[in-house]
Amino acid sequence: MPRGRDILLGTLNEDLPASGIAGRTFQETDNRINMKVELHCHTSRYSPCAKSRSEDMMAALIAAGYEAVYITEHDVVWREADINRLQAAFPKIKIFPGIEKTIGGKDSFQHLLILGTVDQNFIHMIDSREILDKARKLGHLTVLAHPFRWRVGANLIYREGLMPDAIECRTASHDAEMAEESTAAAKRFNLRMVNCGDSHSPEFLNRAWIETDRPIVQANDIRQIILDGAYKAMVGQTPDENKPAVD
Repeated sequence: MPRGRDILLGTLNEDLPASGIAGRTFQETDNRINMKVELHCHTSRYSPCAKSRSEDMMAALIAAGYEAVYITEHDVVWREADINRLQAAFPKIKIFPGIEKTIGGKDSFQHLLILGTVDQNFIHMIDSREILDKARKLGHLTVLAHPFRWRVGANLIYREGLMPDAIECRTASHDAEMAEESTAAAKRFNLRMVNCGDSHSPEFLNRAWIETDRPIVQANDIRQIILDGAYKAMVGQTPDENKPAVD
């Protein structure tokens, strides 16, 4: 596994030895295992822009050393029974549900991750405030996805004055310049920043992710981890900035 870089501290983790057990790779810090997590993942089952089947993505995530993943299809929520079947087939990784919800209208370029939900009602909700309120009431983490990829991508915070729990910093579709804008917004509005793969196929893995030394047992555990700042935002392989971004 490529060595990760902690962009929040700006230091290379060269002193953290990579270890492999049962096909999984992780980094050890103070005798604790840092859980490697993908917060933003698509599959071809429900996201037309994705290139890989859910089974292929899970196998690739395990091979790349991830311990947990949130499946966040575009405006589709996986049913709990289907998540459970996928989890049974891939016990080496924690598989959690979520959604990448289009907000601000169906043709909008604003996307909100709602992590941990199996609530199908989110698909049909329109009002951004109601979506955020419902997600918080249910204990789900909300993340504004790639907010500076498009000019209107951050309207939720700048125009509507509504705050998610966090915003994305680096992703496969959110480059270093966009990440600088995320950093400025996070400081201005006191928001957490997270790194996500926005993975649509295996080649997106190991570009950006988070690590935490807290266990994620239930899907909603991730919210408190992020709010407490009990994680590191990591970058690995540098994305090809000239490659067309995914939808």
